[in-house]
Amino acid sequence: MLRCPEEGLKMATRLSKRLELDYSNVLVAIFELMLSAGIDVKDLETACMTSLSRAEARARLGRRDETGGLVTAALVLDAWHRDRRYLNARAMPKAVPLLGPAPSVEAIVRSQRLRKDSAEIARRLKTLRLVVPSGRRRLYKPASDVAVISAQEPLVLQYTARALSTLLETVGRNVSSKRSLEPLIERIAEVPDLPRKYVDAFQRFTQAQGKTFLRTINDWLESRCARRSPREGVSTTVRAGVHTYAYFAPKRRAAGSPKT
Repeated sequence: MLRCPEEGLKMATRLSKRLELDYSNVLVAIFELMLSAGIDVKDLETACMTSLSRAEARARLGRRDETGGLVTAALVLDAWHRDRRYLNARAMPKAVPLLGPAPSVEAIVRSQRLRKDSAEIARRLKTLRLVVPSGRRRLYKPASDVAVISAQEPLVLQYTARALSTLLETVGRNVSSKRSLEPLIERIAEVPDLPRKYVDAFQRFTQAQGKTFLRTINDWLESRCARRSPREGVSTTVRAGVHTYAYFAPKRRAAGSPKT
């Protein structure tokens, strides 16, 4: 069904306001950490203006970092690789229709108990090429068991803001003197001098280890997930999970050192 221009404008406005709120929460968390560390407000304002100018320059040059990973897409793709009804004899994902009753992409989405339009999410997965055509019968299969998106999709921006705010909340909670719970895991494994010849091996190794780690965490969470009606209150539940990612970057020069 096609939406009228007025409805599309309203949706865009709502999304814009949501993104503004999400990123505002990120900034609040960053500022709170910096102020708690003793940074003066005036110095903070100067740092903000300098960073904003750098971001504006990078945006003009088109140097935008790729982001990816949608929570909803990850849940659907993971279920497709685990649900026996959607696997063939070799335990590989079967091709299914995009819409309609099970088995279908829409039905997998619906099984995740998301409070969203399952058909619309299925179509979005197709648009983002997270599910791709298989054969000539209008069937679809997952492009991968991992949600990776390169396009500047609005949902990606929302996901990025959520990921940043969650990380900052964890750091802030762990360093707070008023915390009532034990610190949440927030660790880093890094070396400053990995030879570039090992970058490909590092990518493969972290993909394999990360997939096993997250699958174990997901199993634990799913086995304890509250089975309740969408109408019930949420005061007795919390959002909980683990977000892991790998990275590599050029080694930073020490201040004042000559360029090579």
